Amino acid sequence: MACEKPVKVRDPTTGKEVEIVPIKVWQLAPRGRKGVKIGLFKSPETGKYFRAKVPDDYPICS
Repeated sequence: MACEKPVKVRDPTTGKEVEIVPIKVWQLAPRGRKGVKIGLFKSPETGKYFRAKVPDDYPICS
């Protein structure tokens, strides 16, 4: 299942706030605790990849 919904995140390579669709989303959780969802993004300006937190209701996709 591909990610479809755009997310507003801060691009660390340019410092700007952009709205893009993540390439992949997964959950990081320590054992026995609530985790956070992390998304892999590609900067539209520089082409570099970066990770950022996505909302908890965003579906996990690869």
